Amino acid sequence: MSGGPRGPGRRLKRMHSLCITSGKGGVGKTTLAVNLGIAMARGGKRVLLLDGDMGMANLNVQMRINPEFTIHDVVRGRKNLSQIVIPTEYGLDLIAGGSGIAELSELGEHERQNVLHGLEEIHGYDILIIDTGAGIGDNVIRFILAAERTVIVTTPEPTSLTDAYGIVKTVLARRETRGKALKLLVNCVVSGAQARDVAARLNSVTSRFLHEGLDCIGSIPFDPLIQKSIMAQKPHLILNPRAASARHIREVATRLADDRGIGIKNSLGGFLRALFGSG
Repeated sequence: MSGGPRGPGRRLKRMHSLCITSGKGGVGKTTLAVNLGIAMARGGKRVLLLDGDMGMANLNVQMRINPEFTIHDVVRGRKNLSQIVIPTEYGLDLIAGGSGIAELSELGEHERQNVLHGLEEIHGYDILIIDTGAGIGDNVIRFILAAERTVIVTTPEPTSLTDAYGIVKTVLARRETRGKALKLLVNCVVSGAQARDVAARLNSVTSRFLHEGLDCIGSIPFDPLIQKSIMAQKPHLILNPRAASARHIREVATRLADDRGIGIKNSLGGFLRALFGSG
């Protein structure tokens, strides 16, 4: 049973917000967001996925969901947030992205209030997973600033590592992010040794030049079955649950679902007020 809005009088759950981001596209960020969410849901967490990719929203595509409403409808005042939450067959819920969220940095007071109105109607979740766009755009940084924890996804490719360093540098340049938990997830590795080497190299550079290290949360081995699951629009954990890569995803999900030591906001409203500003 998926999470979702609760009726009046029910006790609010404390929600942990987690950003999944990357310095460049094509590193498997969205696929990991979907499958990590499914793994957490199967582990007993109530999970809400938020598509924060500006203008290129595709979480719903990977799950073969055609949303009737997106966050664009909320920005325009046609729906409130609780009306666009989509239950999925995978035990988690989805808020689909739309072009309207690309206007986030330019929202007027009226549009901002459309989003903020009724935020407290959505509660009962243990974890909010935000799949951001790639790169260092203002909207990506806004999501990172609003979330308690951020996972930066990279691959062993030199360009991916360079771009991962770029986003770490940009994030750490913002004073609000100092002391926030930045995690590293290395995707598409051929061995555990390669994953450790990639993490060590990136951690060495960030420690030397940015004076802050990165905590490697794990790695995912390269697996052609993952690409096949994308083409089939079915999550990898559903189609190939016994694959070694699926086991690695579940292990990472278990580590990320552990919210001990994290300052947790009380609801989705708390996260979105930090994201949009309270006006």
